[in-house]
Amino acid sequence: MHIPVMLREVCENWLSSANGIYIDCTFGCGGHSKEFLKSLGVNSRLIGMDVDPKVIPYAEELSSQDSRFSFLNVNYTSMRNYWKTNSLPPADGILFDLGLSTLQLKDEERTFSYNSSSSTLELRFGLEGKSVYEILNNYPPKKLNWIFKKYGNISEAERLTQTIIQFRKNTPITEVNQLKEIIERSKILNKRKNKNPMKLIFQSLRIECNNELNCFKEALRQAAELLKVNGKLLIITFQSLEDEIVLEWKRQNSSYIKIPEMGEIIPPRFTLKSNSPLLPSRAEIETNWASRSAELWVFTKTRE
Repeated sequence: MHIPVMLREVCENWLSSANGIYIDCTFGCGGHSKEFLKSLGVNSRLIGMDVDPKVIPYAEELSSQDSRFSFLNVNYTSMRNYWKTNSLPPADGILFDLGLSTLQLKDEERTFSYNSSSSTLELRFGLEGKSVYEILNNYPPKKLNWIFKKYGNISEAERLTQTIIQFRKNTPITEVNQLKEIIERSKILNKRKNKNPMKLIFQSLRIECNNELNCFKEALRQAAELLKVNGKLLIITFQSLEDEIVLEWKRQNSSYIKIPEMGEIIPPRFTLKSNSPLLPSRAEIETNWASRSAELWVFTKTRE
């Protein structure tokens, strides 16, 4: 069973108007949405989004129980288009939870975990995106190097890439065990400067398959537009690549802008609660180990 991370903190900070309109951009198994609906009034609306078609049964169950909830099986970069097409008012709150769900990690048909029981490599969330087959068998060495360095911080990326190139000359890389063998052959598993390289290599490929970081950047831009003044933007991050994007977005949107020629100082567009992300409690970490690396960023829109 998937346990939603920082559930209490999310529900306490997401609400800005009891009868507002809200977006859960990463619906997953619906844990945050289901609990948050308890805080909303009868005239409110909560829209769930998720690119993963395997969450549809969870969304259908919730929508059948509560008419205030509706669901879109789309990438969250479709947010602006949906809003404009349906002429919706500005949103009161938007949530991003960037972690993988237990449903995804334990999915026997996909390999989001390197311990997956699946034999065939599959790292796409939905029907979109590149296949891991295309990446491992067709990408040139330079591009593979970049992916492993940028998305996995693998210091021996060149060695790993060369092992991939040599392997695929003889046989296509399609199986989980083939990729594990390649990683073991590259002899980077016991290097202390790499933190769990097996996990980081799978992470690198997953990010590339789904274009995750670019999609998140675009979704943040859209969220900033769609929120009303005093609306809440909540983001749960789990790793440094996500943090870097949020910090850059914060720098652009939560800083005073000086215009010396006009003698003006424009206040920030968003403010961050406590000037730093909220962290899970010790009690939550003890009961849900997956929450240990979570950070909850709570922004409030202060002007258009």
